[in-house]
Amino acid sequence: MRRRLIPLTTAATLFAAVAGAQTTPAVSPKMPAWDANFSLGLISNSKKDEGQDHDGSSVHAEGRVDVGHYWTQHLKTEAGVSILNTWDDYTYESFPVPGLPGGGYSIINKEMRMTLFTPTVTYQFLENQFAHPYVSGGARIGFLEAHSTRFPQTNTLNRLSYSVPALDSTDSTIVVRPILAAGFKSYFNERTFMRTEAQASFGADESAHLALRIGFGFDF
Repeated sequence: MRRRLIPLTTAATLFAAVAGAQTTPAVSPKMPAWDANFSLGLISNSKKDEGQDHDGSSVHAEGRVDVGHYWTQHLKTEAGVSILNTWDDYTYESFPVPGLPGGGYSIINKEMRMTLFTPTVTYQFLENQFAHPYVSGGARIGFLEAHSTRFPQTNTLNRLSYSVPALDSTDSTIVVRPILAAGFKSYFNERTFMRTEAQASFGADESAHLALRIGFGFDF
């Protein structure tokens, strides 16, 4: 009798283990809370937002880092920091000079740099594991820095000479513009992806200015 109980007990134990394994729910992978990516691209800017008096656009190379936080599988908030290439500009300065009805003038050279901070709200479509289209809306906050220089010089106008002093100063302004963006996150695996994006901002000249960028990132 004891010999029969041993095989029956073993069989019952194995059956219970198999049944328990079949009824245990599968554990789904944890949704990432954050993502980060680095991208390169070209960005168009309003000349008026760059301190110039006339309409038109300037195109700059852009390097950008974005960090986003997922609140749900589809909704996240994001913050990006961009550094644009520096560019040169110049302006004329006029000032009164005794004996010259129109006054004197000088040329001021400017080295310009703009850093952008871009907070956005993003909605990501679909739930597949490959491509996720998304749309974003937010603001583009531009910190424009102008380093103005001028060498000391002596100008002559209408046979009258006048001195122009040296100049070395830095001025900063902040420009805030609304933006809309759309793009794709294309995944290589569960965590790493390529990101492409097109963005439109609306400048002081009341026209849209585009930006295009491509980059790589990861979820964590």
